Amino acid sequence: MKKLDFEHTFKSISIQDIMNFEKKYNISLPENYREFLLMNNGGKTKQRRFETNDLTKEGKIISSIKLFYPLSKENEVNLEKMFVDFNLGQIVPNKFLPIGSDPADNLICLSIESEDKNSVYHCDLDYLEEDGELKTEYIRLISRNFKEFINSLYIPSQMK
Repeated sequence: MKKLDFEHTFKSISIQDIMNFEKKYNISLPENYREFLLMNNGGKTKQRRFETNDLTKEGKIISSIKLFYPLSKENEVNLEKMFVDFNLGQIVPNKFLPIGSDPADNLICLSIESEDKNSVYHCDLDYLEEDGELKTEYIRLISRNFKEFINSLYIPSQMK
């Protein structure tokens, strides 16, 4: 996984912090995402531009990850709050963990179960159903795994 340049990070966390989060919600985070949290615990990166790569959807979305959510609660918007609000709140599919957001406050989600575990998705929150659920046609694959997602990020002013 390539090393990202961070403009801002949060306080360090331990493997025990991750294990406590996983146990509390009965989930298992992909190993390379666990490593990312241990090294960085979220933050804002210089390399933040990405493109969706979903062959099942027409067109491509180019956006940026505004913030990787921290596991620690020093920030009002953190992994646990977003998991409770959007996953347990049944807005995104129950296999998704919101790990960040783009400038329009759409979610970047990591699949944490099923056959696509570790895949990263862009969830366009402008298109919620009346019951608050996200329409599946507005969920687009970015990459097949978290490492591939990190490796694909680039600085907005640079061509990919």
